[in-house]
Formats: sequence, C-alpha cells, structure tokens
Amino acid sequence: MKYKIKEGKMKVLLVGEYSKIHNNLKYGLESLGVEVDTANFGDYFKKFGSDIKLHKIKKDSRYDFLRNMYSNYLYKKFVQYDVVQFINEAELGIVDGFHRNLAGKLVHDAKLSVLLIAGCNVQYAGLARQRLKITPCDGCLKYDRKSMHGCPYRDNRQIVEASYVVQKNVDVMIPMSYEYYVCSKEGKFAEKMAEPIPMPIIVDKPPVISEKTGNEKLIILHPLNREGFKGTREARKAFRILKQKYSGIADFIIDGKMPYDEYMKLVAKADIIVDQRNGYSFGMGSLDAMYQGKVLVTGNYRSEIDDPYFNYLRTAPAFEWGITVDDIVKNISEIIESRDDFAKIGQRGTEFVREYFDSKKVAKRFLDLYESELRKK
Repeated sequence: MKYKIKEGKMKVLLVGEYSKIHNNLKYGLESLGVEVDTANFGDYFKKFGSDIKLHKIKKDSRYDFLRNMYSNYLYKKFVQYDVVQFINEAELGIVDGFHRNLAGKLVHDAKLSVLLIAGCNVQYAGLARQRLKITPCDGCLKYDRKSMHGCPYRDNRQIVEASYVVQKNVDVMIPMSYEYYVCSKEGKFAEKMAEPIPMPIIVDKPPVISEKTGNEKLIILHPLNREGFKGTREARKAFRILKQKYSGIADFIIDGKMPYDEYMKLVAKADIIVDQRNGYSFGMGSLDAMYQGKVLVTGNYRSEIDDPYFNYLRTAPAFEWGITVDDIVKNISEIIESRDDFAKIGQRGTEFVREYFDSKKVAKRFLDLYESELRKK
C-alpha cells in the first residue's frame, strides 16, 4: 500500500540543530512548497530559533510524571508529520530528561523517519582513529570533556544504547560530511544509508565583502567553540608568534561562544577565518565564512580525499591548517603575504558554496529522497 500525503502538501519535522543545518534546510524546503517545523533547544549559546521549543526535564525520579506526560505529548504531536528527521541519535533522549523510549518509538512509528549523519556518532567514535589521518577525538577528550566520563558515543551506555535503537528503527540515514560517512558506512545498519547530501547554506542574500586598502590592518579570526575539537590551543600558540611577526599588519582574534547573529557580525569584520584544524570536511561555520568571501583556513588532508561523493571538496578555494604550530605559522604567513589575491579567493569561495551548498539545491535532494522513500511505504 502506497502512502499518500494528505491535502497534497508534505509536512516535515526537523528535530534538533547543529549550527543551523536544520534551519537552513527548512528555508530551502519551504521554497519548494513543503510545510516545515523545527523542534530544538536552540543549539546552546548559538540560540537558533525553532517553531517548537523543546524543554529539558530533570532526571530526578520526582519528575517522572512530568517526563512521561511531556514525552507522550511530543510523541502524539510529532508522529503526525509525513517526515520526522533527527539531527542525531541522541535527540529526544534520556540524557535530556525524556522518556527512554521516546526517540526509538517515534522513528519506528513515523510515516518516514530520517537520521542525519552530520556529527559524532557511535561509528565515528569507534573507528575514526583507525580510518582517518586526523580527528578531533583526542583534543575533545582532553580539553572539552575533561570533567566528564569519556566520549559519550563510546562510554555513555545510555547514549550508545539509544543510538543502536534509533539506527535500528529509522528508515533512512543521510551522511553529510566525509569523515562521518567513512566511519558510518561500516556500521551495523549501513544498508540504510542514502547517498551523501551536502550541508545547506542560504545564498539568496549577497555576501558582505570586506574591502580594505593596503594600509588597513587585516583581521584574522579563530572562532571559539569547543577548544579541543577545533584545535584552539594550537591556534593560540600560532597566533602569539604571528602577532609578533605582523604586529603592524594584522590583528589576531580568538572569540566566539555567542549567539549566531552576533557571531556573523564578527565574521563580517574579518578577512581570514581560521576555523577548525581536526577534520577533512567543511563545517557550517566554514561554509558561512566562505560564502561571505572570507579567506578560509580549515582542516587538513583534503587533497587525499578519494571518494566519488566527496572529491569535489578537493577543489575548494580554502587553505589547510597544517599539523604543527610551525606549519600553522608558515601557512598563515604565506596567506597574509598574498593579500592582493584575497578578493579573487573570496569570490571563488562564494561561487563554490553557491554551486555545492545552496540550501534550495540541497533541499531539492532531500525532497526527492523523502518522496522516493514515502512511495515505498
């Protein structure tokens, strides 16, 4: 029996948020006539908006009645959508105070359930060090989670079990980044993986290009977030050396952990964005910066990507960090010395994002997948 969309208009629910992936996808899907709601906590300090604001519940047993009532309410509301899409396996999980069966039951009973592979998961935690030349895992464990008990996707039994249940019951999984795809395709439920789809960036508004005269100081920004994950400690060491070398030419700033709108104002003033060190693909922050015409320094080993789905990343007009502090200093120094080329590099970056990450193009691929999977029902 084929599933039919009521009233001729698909209704999609996007649960959770990573750096505006779902908010941007909502924009693209709505441009295609899809009715979309987002449900999330705001993604911590980034404070993204959502149509349905989720609320965490204390895990104390005194709140069990409220937990059960709220979880039951969300289940009945969310299961009515044609598509329910999760940003990761831990959304609506016991860690945030929901009933332990909510996420698993919802992905099982939804008309179509979708799971994005856009960040750390059980497969990445288990295989990244063996399959990839560079990962954020060691820095994350040492600096970001130093007061916690190891990697949540490896050492937290509740999250590991919830991840298994969600992956087992979800209809389809969509990888978005090279490194997470490489590890997840070896997972127990890899047969559910669709072809990778890029992250969505809204490109309707023209980029804010910073044009400076030869006498104005350059601004080099390292956005602050998770220090171990992004390589902030190495950036600090490199910036100290670079400040002495280019004291009259450039300002080196490490700042962040602010609402998204404020962060983008900071990006608008910068000339060079030194984003994250410990990966291959581009995160949303890197893509935003590239679209805005900034000279981007991010990741490592992109030239060694050899996969038909992700080879296009090798053509990006972005520079790599390097591994050691000396590498970083050398690479950024060479970029500063080539400031006459910044406008051309920025234009190429804008065009690259428009070609591969346009939220409307990305949304069309999601919509085609939704429709294809629903026809199988």
